[in-house]
Amino acid sequence: MKGERFQPGTPAPPWKAPALSGPGREKRRTGRFAVNRDQAKTQSKWNKANLITLSRIAVAPLFLLLIFRDELWAKWAAGLLFAWGAISDYLDGYVARKYNLKSDFGTLLDPLADKILFLSVFVSFVQLDLVPAWMVVIIAAREFLITGFRQLAQNRNVIIAASRAGKHKTVSQIVAISVILAIVCAQATVEAYQGKWDLVVARLGSLGDWLDKVVWYGPYWLMFYATAMSIVSGVDYFFKNRHVLSGEKK
Repeated sequence: MKGERFQPGTPAPPWKAPALSGPGREKRRTGRFAVNRDQAKTQSKWNKANLITLSRIAVAPLFLLLIFRDELWAKWAAGLLFAWGAISDYLDGYVARKYNLKSDFGTLLDPLADKILFLSVFVSFVQLDLVPAWMVVIIAAREFLITGFRQLAQNRNVIIAASRAGKHKTVSQIVAISVILAIVCAQATVEAYQGKWDLVVARLGSLGDWLDKVVWYGPYWLMFYATAMSIVSGVDYFFKNRHVLSGEKK
């Protein structure tokens, strides 16, 4: 009531309690709101890490539009696009870890983006008669089988960590694609300024013969190794996680 007095030492009722002011109150507010902002960033589908991953998916159709064009700039642009795709494969994970932006959407999107980009590039190589079709079929089959296996594991609440063999497989594919694209860009550059590749090679004599062998056999053996690593990593993946198929707990 108005005019009511309280004896010294008696705790004030809640409606008379002094409001917390000063740095303590500001710190509490800031801390609470900071946590909320961090949680919102982590849960958002459109955070920086996921946008980088989505850019890798966008690279695939642009790459296909450019790699089949005859112009020199188109070949180099296609090579640069794949370079960004390869870099973004590392960059999105780095950003997600550094800024705590891990999400279920990003976990699903990252391997999907890799498959879309890599298989798009491999199919274009088959169309350009740079690599045999059977190699790409094996690589694609491995990726689809692993994707189905991971879905099965997820349905059974089993978390499967990435294997060292799988990482070697990815590196071997990036190296193979990078070298093949470098050869494509080099050939396009030579033909743009020096004439037909075959005529230029013939004028170089023994050096030309060596270059011709590198151009023809280099992509084949690099792709052969990448295909072999796809098989090895796939077998290793299924063997180490065979308990998922049997339904047993590891």
